[in-house]
Amino acid sequence: MIDGIKVKSYKGVPQGGPLSPLLANIYLNEADQELEKWGYKFVRYADDMLIFARNRKAAERYYKRVKNLLEGKLKLKVNEEKTSIRKLSQTKYLGYGFYHNN
Repeated sequence: MIDGIKVKSYKGVPQGGPLSPLLANIYLNEADQELEKWGYKFVRYADDMLIFARNRKAAERYYKRVKNLLEGKLKLKVNEEKTSIRKLSQTKYLGYGFYHNN
């Protein structure tokens, strides 16, 4: 919908549709394999992904590499508004927060 008006789309999968997570998992399997090959620690559910790094410098390096993979090889668009580098304690993922307990 654009401005409350239904518009026919010939690209992509409807957001929130039951097919969307399944297709994301199939399509992003190649990204999973690359990240594993690179030794990155990550978690992904459908098109939502967290990649873990020890420090900000490493996180920035990982981000550039993964963005090149997604936008270059896989021809996907990274949503810059939803993408960020932050501490795990400041992160919510699929409704869950993360806490460090000593």
